[in-house]
Amino acid sequence: MDSQMRYLEKGEQEKSRKLWSLAFPEDSEEFKDYYFKEKAKSSRILVKEEKGEIFSMLHRNPYRIRLGEGEQTLDYIVGVATEPQRRHQGHMRDLLKQALSDARREGQAFCFLMPAAEAIYTPFGFRFVYDQPFPILAEEEALEITRKPASEEKNVSELSDFMEQWMAKRYQVYAVRDERYTKDLIDELASEAGFLERIYAASGKLTGLRAFWGLEEREQRFFYMDGKTKEEKPPKPAIMARIADLRSFLSLTRLKEGTEKTEGLLWIEDSFLEENRGLWIWKVDEKGASAEKAAGGCNGDPFVCDVSQMVQWLLGYRDWSELMPGKRVPDWMRRIERVRGIYLDEVV
Repeated sequence: MDSQMRYLEKGEQEKSRKLWSLAFPEDSEEFKDYYFKEKAKSSRILVKEEKGEIFSMLHRNPYRIRLGEGEQTLDYIVGVATEPQRRHQGHMRDLLKQALSDARREGQAFCFLMPAAEAIYTPFGFRFVYDQPFPILAEEEALEITRKPASEEKNVSELSDFMEQWMAKRYQVYAVRDERYTKDLIDELASEAGFLERIYAASGKLTGLRAFWGLEEREQRFFYMDGKTKEEKPPKPAIMARIADLRSFLSLTRLKEGTEKTEGLLWIEDSFLEENRGLWIWKVDEKGASAEKAAGGCNGDPFVCDVSQMVQWLLGYRDWSELMPGKRVPDWMRRIERVRGIYLDEVV
């Protein structure tokens, strides 16, 4: 039978809840109530349907992401699901192709997601760029800890200010902690009976925020601390990213301090988004960076890589020595500053 792929119209988000419940039975009704009442309002939900029934879907949740000195609204892809009897028929591929193509046309540098399994997304150019840490307090002496249910939390601006300052001091890439983000986060916690802890130093200064949630099994949702922490266990790969618009992605860069402007040729492989594939001229100077496809032949040998390697290198997750053992990196590329710190701990 004929099926169609489309974005749900405003007010239709609830139509995708049936498939969500089927695909993600671990999610509580309370969490789904929150998601479809609040979060899904800003999401662009791409679906495949037949006779009005959705059998495959992908949710594009927008997040304001700090990217060095600037920011972009990027897609956090969630809710990727297909009815069991329709799986392994290329439906997810079709949805990803359309969503990534749309993100590219919108100029999004990259999209990101939290995979159920790494192998699902590697064929489409997604690679890990962020490892989830598991911090706990190193010591509790001289600290005062207050606890409040998230459902009773009213001081959004205080939480927002602390989290944004904490992120900005440590990371170059993270979701902007404005009041809208913080209000959504509080509602998210409240949907799973979560609570927030404020941690104060002996001076009375707010020095940490910690949250737990979970109706059946409690888990730490986040922990942002100015004081001493230690790792409960080693970090684990958590978030995968995929370049959408290569021009926009390469334009995020800057020069390393003390180096002169640089320019070089790249040959980029991208088997999924054809527009990214080809020969690019990448220029970086003291004012910023630009990248343009080469109109014709160019002198010199380009540095050859694919989008999956570029996203891990430029976001600071892996070096070329790991990505391409033994391959010589040109001198011009050594002048480019990579991301020094990425923190993407979003859940929905």
